[in-house]
Amino acid sequence: MRTIFLLTSLIIFFLDRVTKFLALKELNHPVEVIPGFFSLRLAENRGAAFSIFSTGSEPVRKFFLIVVPLLICIYILYYVLKNRLSPRISISLGLIFGGALGNLYDRVFSGKVLDFLDFYIGNYHYPTFNVADVAVFLGTVALILSWRKS
Repeated sequence: MRTIFLLTSLIIFFLDRVTKFLALKELNHPVEVIPGFFSLRLAENRGAAFSIFSTGSEPVRKFFLIVVPLLICIYILYYVLKNRLSPRISISLGLIFGGALGNLYDRVFSGKVLDFLDFYIGNYHYPTFNVADVAVFLGTVALILSWRKS
Protein backbone atom coordinates (compact mmCIF):
# COMPACT_ATOMS: atom_id res chain seq x y z
CA MET A 1 0.00 0.00 0.00
CA ARG A 2 3.04 2.26 0.19
CA THR A 3 2.96 2.37 -3.59
CA ILE A 4 -0.60 3.73 -3.53
CA PHE A 5 0.44 6.36 -0.98
CA LEU A 6 3.48 7.38 -3.03
CA LEU A 7 1.58 7.45 -6.33
CA THR A 8 -1.28 9.49 -4.85
CA SER A 9 1.19 11.95 -3.27
CA LEU A 10 3.15 12.38 -6.51
CA ILE A 11 0.01 12.87 -8.63
CA ILE A 12 -1.34 15.53 -6.26
CA PHE A 13 2.01 17.32 -6.00
CA PHE A 14 2.38 17.27 -9.81
CA LEU A 15 -1.21 18.51 -10.40
CA ASP A 16 -0.70 21.28 -7.87
CA ARG A 17 2.58 22.43 -9.44
CA VAL A 18 1.18 22.31 -13.00
CA THR A 19 -2.05 24.15 -12.16
CA LYS A 20 -0.18 26.85 -10.23
CA PHE A 21 2.28 27.25 -13.11
CA LEU A 22 -0.57 27.58 -15.62
CA ALA A 23 -2.50 29.96 -13.37
CA LEU A 24 0.54 32.18 -12.95
CA LYS A 25 1.26 32.12 -16.68
CA GLU A 26 -2.27 32.47 -18.06
CA LEU A 27 -4.36 34.39 -15.53
CA ASN A 28 -3.52 38.03 -16.23
CA HIS A 29 -7.00 38.97 -15.05
CA PRO A 30 -9.89 37.06 -13.42
CA VAL A 31 -11.74 34.65 -15.71
CA GLU A 32 -15.40 34.11 -14.89
CA VAL A 33 -16.15 30.40 -15.42
CA ILE A 34 -19.66 30.23 -13.95
CA PRO A 35 -21.11 33.76 -13.79
CA GLY A 36 -22.02 34.82 -10.28
CA PHE A 37 -20.48 31.69 -8.73
CA PHE A 38 -16.96 30.65 -9.84
CA SER A 39 -13.95 32.32 -11.39
CA LEU A 40 -10.25 31.77 -11.78
CA ARG A 41 -8.41 34.60 -10.04
CA LEU A 42 -4.82 34.83 -8.84
CA ALA A 43 -4.33 35.45 -5.15
CA GLU A 44 -1.15 35.26 -3.14
CA ASN A 45 -1.58 33.95 0.38
CA ARG A 46 1.27 34.61 2.80
CA GLY A 47 -0.65 32.81 5.53
CA ALA A 48 -2.43 29.50 5.95
CA ALA A 49 -6.11 28.60 5.52
CA PHE A 50 -8.33 31.70 5.50
CA SER A 51 -5.07 33.77 5.62
CA ILE A 52 -4.36 33.02 9.28
CA PHE A 53 -0.74 33.84 10.18
CA SER A 54 -0.53 36.19 7.16
CA THR A 55 0.52 38.99 9.48
CA GLY A 56 2.79 38.89 12.48
CA SER A 57 6.46 38.39 13.08
CA GLU A 58 8.44 36.47 10.47
CA PRO A 59 9.82 33.84 12.92
CA VAL A 60 6.30 32.98 14.12
CA ARG A 61 4.99 32.83 10.54
CA LYS A 62 7.85 30.59 9.42
CA PHE A 63 7.39 28.28 12.38
CA PHE A 64 3.65 27.77 11.84
CA LEU A 65 3.76 27.79 8.03
CA ILE A 66 6.96 25.86 7.35
CA VAL A 67 8.22 24.00 10.42
CA VAL A 68 4.88 22.64 11.65
CA PRO A 69 3.74 21.39 8.17
CA LEU A 70 7.19 19.88 7.62
CA LEU A 71 6.95 18.00 10.94
CA ILE A 72 3.47 16.78 10.01
CA CYS A 73 4.76 15.54 6.64
CA ILE A 74 7.63 13.73 8.35
CA TYR A 75 5.19 12.10 10.77
CA ILE A 76 2.88 10.99 7.93
CA LEU A 77 5.85 9.49 6.08
CA TYR A 78 6.99 7.71 9.26
CA TYR A 79 3.46 6.41 9.88
CA VAL A 80 3.16 5.09 6.32
CA LEU A 81 6.54 3.34 6.51
CA LYS A 82 5.87 1.76 9.93
CA ASN A 83 2.30 0.54 9.43
CA ARG A 84 0.43 -1.77 7.13
CA LEU A 85 -2.33 0.41 5.67
CA SER A 86 -5.53 -0.24 3.75
CA PRO A 87 -5.80 1.25 0.26
CA ARG A 88 -8.36 3.76 1.58
CA ILE A 89 -6.01 5.03 4.32
CA SER A 90 -3.07 5.05 1.87
CA ILE A 91 -4.98 7.23 -0.58
CA SER A 92 -6.25 9.52 2.19
CA LEU A 93 -2.74 10.07 3.58
CA GLY A 94 -1.38 10.44 0.03
CA LEU A 95 -3.87 13.24 -0.67
CA ILE A 96 -2.91 15.03 2.56
CA PHE A 97 0.83 14.50 2.06
CA GLY A 98 0.85 15.55 -1.62
CA GLY A 99 -1.23 18.65 -0.91
CA ALA A 100 0.85 19.62 2.10
CA LEU A 101 4.04 19.24 0.06
CA GLY A 102 2.57 21.39 -2.73
CA ASN A 103 1.85 24.31 -0.43
CA LEU A 104 5.04 23.76 1.57
CA TYR A 105 7.03 23.98 -1.67
CA ASP A 106 5.45 27.38 -2.38
CA ARG A 107 6.14 28.69 1.12
CA VAL A 108 9.78 27.56 1.11
CA PHE A 109 10.63 28.82 -2.39
CA SER A 110 8.46 31.94 -2.68
CA GLY A 111 7.26 32.77 0.83
CA LYS A 112 3.62 32.57 -0.24
CA VAL A 113 1.07 30.16 -1.68
CA LEU A 114 -0.57 30.82 -5.03
CA ASP A 115 -4.36 30.38 -4.95
CA PHE A 116 -6.65 30.70 -7.96
CA LEU A 117 -9.99 28.91 -7.39
CA ASP A 118 -12.51 31.59 -6.42
CA PHE A 119 -16.08 30.70 -5.43
CA TYR A 120 -18.55 33.46 -4.62
CA ILE A 121 -22.20 34.45 -4.40
CA GLY A 122 -22.88 38.14 -4.83
CA ASN A 123 -20.34 40.07 -2.77
CA TYR A 124 -19.46 37.07 -0.59
CA HIS A 125 -16.24 35.37 -1.69
CA TYR A 126 -15.14 32.12 -0.11
CA PRO A 127 -11.36 32.35 0.46
CA THR A 128 -9.54 31.58 -2.78
CA PHE A 129 -7.78 28.20 -2.76
CA ASN A 130 -5.81 25.75 -4.94
CA VAL A 131 -5.49 22.06 -5.86
CA ALA A 132 -3.28 21.31 -2.84
CA ASP A 133 -5.93 22.73 -0.51
CA VAL A 134 -8.62 20.56 -2.13
CA ALA A 135 -6.42 17.46 -1.77
CA VAL A 136 -5.71 18.12 1.92
CA PHE A 137 -9.41 18.68 2.59
CA LEU A 138 -10.57 15.58 0.69
CA GLY A 139 -7.82 13.46 2.24
CA THR A 140 -8.79 14.59 5.72
CA VAL A 141 -12.49 13.88 5.16
CA ALA A 142 -11.68 10.46 3.66
CA LEU A 143 -9.37 9.67 6.59
CA ILE A 144 -12.03 10.59 9.15
CA LEU A 145 -14.65 8.53 7.31
CA SER A 146 -12.25 5.58 7.06
CA TRP A 147 -11.52 5.61 10.77
CA ARG A 148 -15.22 5.90 11.59
CA LYS A 149 -15.91 2.72 9.63
CA SER A 150 -13.24 0.77 11.52
